[in-house]
Amino acid sequence: MNLYETTFIVNPQSEESAIDEQVKAIGKIIADNGGKIVREERMGTRRMAYPIEKLNQGYYATFLYEAEPAVLPVLERFLKLGDAYMRHLTIRYEGDPTKSYADAFQKSFEQERQREPEDDDRRGGFRGGRGGGRGGYRDGGGRDRDDDSYNPRRRNY
Repeated sequence: MNLYETTFIVNPQSEESAIDEQVKAIGKIIADNGGKIVREERMGTRRMAYPIEKLNQGYYATFLYEAEPAVLPVLERFLKLGDAYMRHLTIRYEGDPTKSYADAFQKSFEQERQREPEDDDRRGGFRGGRGGGRGGYRDGGGRDRDDDSYNPRRRNY
């Protein structure tokens, strides 16, 4: 048996009980096909990086489970055919199954809060460089359009 992790996004516009049933359905498919659920994490409604089906939020859930490879096609088919499931991803898990994402996220969040701002903060201030931007004929090397020393048709460089 291999260790797999399946993360999926459910349409958040459903009622809370319907979302709960959709998440439980995934767990039931895994269990019915001989899999053993190691961990279930419900991350709740989160803002997505880009809109999916004109929605900016989705309900995220993750299952970590031990199963035979034959479970994967059954699970993939169910997730693809279910209208409530917006996206899904299944990977073979190689980490420590006892550690939780929430613990790692909380630890990184606390470390970020304790970090003091550095003087060399890249936000704001002088960024250096040689002007330029979009367009124009200046290539950063000091040559202009009227400069005869650079002609792409002549090969004397």
